[in-house]
Amino acid sequence: MELLQKIRSHVIDIRGRVLPYLLRVRSFVQRNNITTVRSSRAVREIVHRVGATGVAARQAWTTILEVVLRLQIRIKLSLIVASAVVATTLIISTIAINLQQRESRLQTQVLGMQIVQSLTAVAEDNLLLNSVPVLQDYVKNFGKREIPGLEHLYVIDRTGAIVAHISSDSVNRQVSAADFDLLSAADSATAVETESEFRFIQGIYVSKHDGNQVRRILLGGASAGFSKAVLLAPIEEMRNKIILASFGVAVISIGFVYFISKRIVHVIIVLSDAARRVGSGDLKVTVMTKAKDEIGMLAREFNLMVLQIRQKTEMQKFVSRSTMDMLSGGNEATLGGSRKMIVAMFTDIRNFTSYSEKHWPEEVVDTLNHYLDLQTRVIHAHGGVVDKFLGDGIMSVFTGTLMAQNAIEAAIDIQKEVSELNGGRKKSGEICLQVGVGISAGVAVLGSIGSKDRMDHTAIGDTVNLASRLCGLAGPAEIYVTDDVVKRIKNAFPAKSEGTLAIKGKQQQVPVYRITYALAS
Repeated sequence: MELLQKIRSHVIDIRGRVLPYLLRVRSFVQRNNITTVRSSRAVREIVHRVGATGVAARQAWTTILEVVLRLQIRIKLSLIVASAVVATTLIISTIAINLQQRESRLQTQVLGMQIVQSLTAVAEDNLLLNSVPVLQDYVKNFGKREIPGLEHLYVIDRTGAIVAHISSDSVNRQVSAADFDLLSAADSATAVETESEFRFIQGIYVSKHDGNQVRRILLGGASAGFSKAVLLAPIEEMRNKIILASFGVAVISIGFVYFISKRIVHVIIVLSDAARRVGSGDLKVTVMTKAKDEIGMLAREFNLMVLQIRQKTEMQKFVSRSTMDMLSGGNEATLGGSRKMIVAMFTDIRNFTSYSEKHWPEEVVDTLNHYLDLQTRVIHAHGGVVDKFLGDGIMSVFTGTLMAQNAIEAAIDIQKEVSELNGGRKKSGEICLQVGVGISAGVAVLGSIGSKDRMDHTAIGDTVNLASRLCGLAGPAEIYVTDDVVKRIKNAFPAKSEGTLAIKGKQQQVPVYRITYALAS
């Protein structure tokens, strides 16, 4: 309620202020026979111009801000420090100069009052006695003292003639009527400041008793003037020196800050370059700095971030893509799974056991990695996910509407790629290995299997087991699939029936088909 009353009072106050102006505008319009249309057009024109001025001001400010933001950090720091130094120096110097001016004015006023009062006291008796030479000598003695800034000192008589002056050439001259009136009106010592001088004046009167009345008779006046230019010259000189010194300090500060900021900016530039390299995939970059400040802390945090990204990237190589997809969705790693339609594919290198028995372990691992890397690339290229490596074999999973077709295409491409690889190895005298493939389609449980401390995101079920058994039955360069897979591909690939085969773990024999394909000659 109190807030509403305040708002209401403000509105009433504003209306009270604006209403008189509106009445004046209306009367002006009526006096000048201005039509409503013309006046409204004029008002709109004024509003338009004011709005255009505001837009131009905002655009100018935006342009200035953009220019400042585009400046290098070193230049920004230098300008900020220089501006701060100049502003501080000017503020302090302005305060000091104002105090000095005030003190100088006060001292001048005290001195001027003393001079004009003493001169008036001496001049009163001499004017009564008409002893002008004595008064002139007294005034000239002031000139010999070399009082700073004293520009004139004189005494006039009742007629306005100068009877004593620090400059003998000015004696017997008449003062202007304005000066005479000014001097005669000053009953006591009075300070008068003009554009060029500080002036102190006093009229010289003598009191005469006439019965019960006292009359004041004008004898003359005294005036002392001090030149502002002379009195304030030291202050102006000091101001100029301070301004020059402030700009000198600003220039030195700019150079100093520009030099010192080189180290800071260098680290920032290095960080920027390192960030670009990390963005392009280089995770071995490290920013070296000895700085202990915030910039150094930023560099160390950047190095730690790159290290963590590198570790995470390396860890991803040991985790299946399905696991990464599950975790990337913000899901927590918990035990359990769900039923899902999948196509499971197993590949296995034939006769690898006998090969490993006859060769050095280092040679065995190198050969194995060649064949496994080839298969992995093909599986990923066809939308499959490598679930795990099984010694010299691979378990992979395909999902989606075209999972069966993708799996068979991957199997055929694996056989073709292996054939090409073997062609090159044969020419170089290296041993050639072949791969058997088994593919099965059906429902499986896809999820996290294991313990709370160590789990594996995989697929389990009869579909997976059947694909593994078919892989064991397939010969070198053969692809065995179940009838469910053949139904899904709908004659997209030639499939030859191998009849029904006894599968370990199955009570009934299972129809098996072999996918036929042609290798490049």
